[in-house]
Amino acid sequence: MEIPEATYLAWVDMSAYFEPEDDLPAFFAYKAGVLLEGGDPLFVGNANRFIRLNLAMPRSIISTGLERMRDAIYSKD
Repeated sequence: MEIPEATYLAWVDMSAYFEPEDDLPAFFAYKAGVLLEGGDPLFVGNANRFIRLNLAMPRSIISTGLERMRDAIYSKD
């Protein structure tokens, strides 16, 4: 991920961890308790395996969410 210059939304490429058919918002909601948006159905046709991460919140909440996401990724299958 690149650090954005003027936005609080980050597009994160998750293609190293997920298959094209995986439902990333559902995975993170049910496995990590983190609500995210992402993928082709919601955005443009080239958003497959990307999530949109909202960074407009306290750093402690972002840190907790990222830790949950990491743990869910490493414990999947």
